[in-house]
Amino acid sequence: MLKKLAKYNAGRPGLVVALAAVIVLANIGQVASQQQGSAKTKVSQAEKASPDKSKGPSKRRYFLKPPPKNFTPPTSNVNEPVFDWGSVLQGEVVIHEFQLKNTGGSPLKIEKVKPACGCTTVEFTEVIAQGATGKVTLRVDTKKFSGTVRKTAEVFTNANKVSQRLTMTGKIELAIEIEPRLPRIQVVKGVPIKPVSITLKKAANYAFKVNKVSSKSELVDVTMKTVEEGNLYELTVTPKLDKDDSRKYHYAEINANVTVKDKSFDLPVKVSITVKERIEASPPSVYFSRRDTDKLGKTPAPPSKQLTIKSLDPSHSFKITGIELLNATLSKSGEHFTTKLEAVTEGKEYKLTVAYAKKAKAGTRRVIEKIRLSTDDPLRKEILINATASLGTTTLKRNFGSTKKITSGLTNPAATQKPKVFGPIPPAPKK
Repeated sequence: MLKKLAKYNAGRPGLVVALAAVIVLANIGQVASQQQGSAKTKVSQAEKASPDKSKGPSKRRYFLKPPPKNFTPPTSNVNEPVFDWGSVLQGEVVIHEFQLKNTGGSPLKIEKVKPACGCTTVEFTEVIAQGATGKVTLRVDTKKFSGTVRKTAEVFTNANKVSQRLTMTGKIELAIEIEPRLPRIQVVKGVPIKPVSITLKKAANYAFKVNKVSSKSELVDVTMKTVEEGNLYELTVTPKLDKDDSRKYHYAEINANVTVKDKSFDLPVKVSITVKERIEASPPSVYFSRRDTDKLGKTPAPPSKQLTIKSLDPSHSFKITGIELLNATLSKSGEHFTTKLEAVTEGKEYKLTVAYAKKAKAGTRRVIEKIRLSTDDPLRKEILINATASLGTTTLKRNFGSTKKITSGLTNPAATQKPKVFGPIPPAPKK
């Protein structure tokens, strides 16, 4: 090769030398690349034969296959994301199919459909081929609603990182009116329980029929009476609570199976039950804020709160036989509060005045003590009342987040400061 270049470029020795150098460097680079490639092949074969376990799985190399040149991702197009059903009668189940079309070049997978409410159930096509159309079916049960409602469901697919929202909305016409709307029963321990009456009456222009009533819980007994066929029915609910149950609040759900416009469904009627002691302290505790405790020593009388202790049974009478002030653990006597008891109606109602009378030690932020009242009632021999006082300097928050101390009863510090003088200072007056 060099001989041919020498004959062709006779008389131009500089050019021949330069071309020769280029050819030599190219040959050296080719040999080096071949040696490097063979070395990599040997190393890779050695790694396959005896992999280095000390490096762990994080040191392994993974190679992702590139997508085909003509690859296009799936798409999810909803022709009607919001469906308005207009107006339906309470108790009907509204069903609608949303169409999802895949205009992409690969299969569309619906991973899940999540409704926002338990009254909505879903069905959907899991895989939609390219160019095909799938369905997401929503069913809304309207028996617990009335008026205008809006129910949604989120669709998660492999086409979008964010979900697509499907909405069903419309008006629900009330078919049956429940009175009272939220029935409440108050039970007083030691007092005979009185049942509560609930009426179901026609609310639309359609007659209805109550087929049967039942309760999901064992807390109540329920019976039904027809007052006016097709228009008015009466339910009688009687609580049957366990004597050893210490809970103060109970909830029972009654189902009235009704038929409206040849459609039958269960109409839920929720009843709340509150259990109270025969002797009630109202409020059940006393609280002194920082504004209250700051008044101690600045007013003629210490700050005080009042409670009422009365019997909830008109035929019952009781007496308060003793009052004790105790600390929060009931182990020692309390020392920061005082009490005064007065009879409003002897045997029926009393007034208890609680005063914060003694300051706590410096650095104390809160004082908690208990007042124990002893009675002659066999069902409630004692009543515990919490007495709490918050201590510390009262602060007032400004708009920009800082605080300012309120120095009630003190001279304004700004008034005692020397006034600022602007300009030349005038000479002092001659004596």
